[in-house]
Amino acid sequence: MLVTVSHLAKGFANEIVLEDVSFRVAQGSTTAIVGRNGCGKSTLLKILVGEEQADSGSVALASGTRVAYMSQSQAGSAERTVWDEVMRAQSELASLRDRLAELTARMEAGDDGPDLLEEFALLQERFLDEEGYSLDHDARSVLSKLGIEEAEFERRVGDLSGGQATRVALARMLLAEPDLIILDEPTNHLDLDATEWLERWIHGYHGTVLLVSHDRRFLEATADHFVELRSGRAFEYPGSYSQYVRLRSEEAERTARTAKKESAQAAALDEYVRRFMGSERTAQARGRLKQLEKLEASRTQVVKDERGMAAGFVKAPRSGNVAVECRSLQWGYDGVPLLPALDWTVRYGERWGMVGENGAGKSTLAKTLLGIMDPVHGTAKLGSAIRLGYFAQDAQDLDLAKTALHHLVYGFDLTEGQARSLLGRFLLGGDDVLRPVSSLSGGERNKLVLAMLTQAAPNLLVLDEPTNHLDMDSREALAETLKEFEGTLILVSHDRWLLGELTDHTLDVRKAGCALFPGSFGEYRLRREQTPAIPTHGAREAPAAVGMTQRELSKAIQEAMKEVENREAEVARLEREMESLSMRLSAPQPADDLAALGRDHSALTGKIATVIGQWEAACTQLESLEGLQGEPGKNPGLGL
Repeated sequence: MLVTVSHLAKGFANEIVLEDVSFRVAQGSTTAIVGRNGCGKSTLLKILVGEEQADSGSVALASGTRVAYMSQSQAGSAERTVWDEVMRAQSELASLRDRLAELTARMEAGDDGPDLLEEFALLQERFLDEEGYSLDHDARSVLSKLGIEEAEFERRVGDLSGGQATRVALARMLLAEPDLIILDEPTNHLDLDATEWLERWIHGYHGTVLLVSHDRRFLEATADHFVELRSGRAFEYPGSYSQYVRLRSEEAERTARTAKKESAQAAALDEYVRRFMGSERTAQARGRLKQLEKLEASRTQVVKDERGMAAGFVKAPRSGNVAVECRSLQWGYDGVPLLPALDWTVRYGERWGMVGENGAGKSTLAKTLLGIMDPVHGTAKLGSAIRLGYFAQDAQDLDLAKTALHHLVYGFDLTEGQARSLLGRFLLGGDDVLRPVSSLSGGERNKLVLAMLTQAAPNLLVLDEPTNHLDMDSREALAETLKEFEGTLILVSHDRWLLGELTDHTLDVRKAGCALFPGSFGEYRLRREQTPAIPTHGAREAPAAVGMTQRELSKAIQEAMKEVENREAEVARLEREMESLSMRLSAPQPADDLAALGRDHSALTGKIATVIGQWEAACTQLESLEGLQGEPGKNPGLGL
């Protein structure tokens, strides 16, 4: 076992967070720690990495285990550039590269002393063994996949947004490739493409991953072992997410049956004791009493049915048929548009998901639709009889100095009792309703805003990342509430499960342009996988199939196969060239220019990576075409 946790306990003030937590993490596994908000998941991770001290219990790691940890509020040095911060992941290798560059410069200046040449040869061999020439390429690839563009590489980390800083920290960790990676809510600031890339990376990672996440789809794609924190203890479930759900349900049913049986036994024993204690059967009654005491001491604890949010929207009058209409709309800052013009009509009762790359302007578009920001060009209008409900990302519109109770009593003319009852349905109760919003957690703030929205009686809901900071049970409760909402919904989200549950149209907002997709989120994802290209100018409905004949399809498949073969041959040729070059670098001859050979090796590494990328794209295209061949009703000409 890589990690063994035994009987951990931790409390704060009068609250016990972890009471008796024990579990193990196997080498090579991806273990997910799950549970309700406030159950101690982040506290547990901090104890594992030494940031918090447990009150009792122990944590044992296998000897020599290298650990990397990314918290929810991970931050690097504010003064370092993005590139320098990421290079910290391979600081020793980067120093080795810098020393080689220094030696190269000296040799190019005419210094060819034997000591210098010997040092260069030794360092060069070590650099090759550790694949140092791929360091820059790997760093650029990881940063790009996580949504950090090359133009950002020289920016100071302190100048980045919270989401960008989190992605830089994640890139640094992934490049380090330690034995154990610990991630606390890693997908919070990732868009769909970056999240799916991270899923693939974790799936292929040779080390061990321990993570906390409320993203159901992410857990389904990555985790093979689950540890649920509940009532201060840990419950282990091997297998996938679906198996975890099944095993947990079966466990709850078994526990309930056992508890019911024990309750009946206890009642019978208690009845016997009360009836016959002090009678001629006192001896037998005392025996039953001992049995009862023994039973009570070992009674099965029933898993608490922790309640989730439970509230509905106040019914609102119907709006006009058109809820939102955009004509040649461009949005952005200081008169500079972010994207090409958008034509978009949202009709009453439609449920739109707004997805896409981080930084493409989804939140800005939402604010422009609602008149919070002025368009750069074109128009955005709300329809007739619209009653708006707007959830700003991370509940930014709340008055931080006011209490949750104040927001409802004075904002919606509720009595204190009515306000407390409503907040209770969103799991805000007791003294928490009297605390200033500034002291509430992110999840508690989100629940307050959602409670306020139900009272606003909207017929148009615009929700910008409403599930941030919500646990899985709260997300399920939110989905059920929104399913009953009868008006129009525009949902900006990266939560694939929520989008799949709620939306029937999709607006894909990307830096290259927007695209509109009718149909469910699942259908949108399937069509993107089959034909990943999207419109690059403006936004329009996904075009109808162009109608390839079987002959045209066969020709396209043959061309795609030829492209795959050509790329395979090119990769093989380049790898032979690389093998020859590596042999020359590992055993240089006196006449060899080592500096030039090093540069050739670096360039060839990049070229191989490029051609492999072209080969992967060709394989994807071939698979898509072959998947459509001969399928009735399929049209390979469909493009998005």
